[in-house]
Amino acid sequence: MRTPKKSSVPYSNDQYFHNTRRQWAARCMGMNPMRFPLLVILLSIGLLNTAQAETHENHFASVLVRGKKIGQVHFTTTHNDEGVLQELRTRSTYSILGVEVYHHTMDVHEFWKGGEIQTLRANADNDGERYQSSLRREPTDYVGKLNEKPIELPLEAFPVAVWHYGIVEHSLLFNLPDLKLFRVKVVKSQDSVTIGKQKIPAEKFTFSGDWKATIWFDHERRFLKWTYKVMGVKVTVLLDP
Repeated sequence: MRTPKKSSVPYSNDQYFHNTRRQWAARCMGMNPMRFPLLVILLSIGLLNTAQAETHENHFASVLVRGKKIGQVHFTTTHNDEGVLQELRTRSTYSILGVEVYHHTMDVHEFWKGGEIQTLRANADNDGERYQSSLRREPTDYVGKLNEKPIELPLEAFPVAVWHYGIVEHSLLFNLPDLKLFRVKVVKSQDSVTIGKQKIPAEKFTFSGDWKATIWFDHERRFLKWTYKVMGVKVTVLLDP
C-alpha cells in the first residue's frame, strides 16, 4: 500500500494556534497540580519586574531672592535599564518696584549612565543672551556645538548639575548652557537645611575659584539647596516640601 504524501501546504495561523494551544493544555493537565500555580506566580513576577523596570520621579524647587519667590525649577528623572534620563526646566524673573531687572529660562535634557553624562541638549535665555548647546560623550572627550559652532571639552569636566552629588567630587566643571569651563575648589562641612517645618541634617559644599556657589545635600546624597549670586544679588534654590 502506498503511503499518502504529506501536504506541501503549511498550517494556517488558526491551525497553528489551535495545535499549540492543545499541546500546552495537554502539558498543563499532565503537570503536578501544585506546580501549575507556582508557574503562574513566577510568570506574574516576571511581568511585574518588567513593568517596574522604568521609574519616574518629579522634583520641584523654588527660586528665591531675599525670601521672595521669583521662579520655579521642575526636575524629572526617569530610570530604566539603559540609563537615566533627566530633564530640567527653569523659569525665573526678578523685578524691583515692578520693573524687571533680570530673567532666566532654561530647558536641559541629559542622559546619564554609570554616573557619567552621555548626551546633553540645552536651550536658554539668560537675560537676553540666548544659548543652544549640545554634547555627546566620546572615548577621548566631549564633542558638541554651542550656537551651531563646534566645541570640545575634556572628559574630566563635570557639568554644573547641582542635582548630582557627583559635582562635589570634581575640580573641573563646565557651565550650562554656555559650556564654559570652571576650575574650582570644594570645601565640605556639616550643616542643616530647613524645608517647610522640617530641619534636615545636611552636608554643605562651598565652591570657590572660577565658580562660586554653595550646595547642600542630605546624608543620602539628595539635593536640598543651592545658593549663588547674579549681578551681586544672592539667589537661593530650595527644594519644595
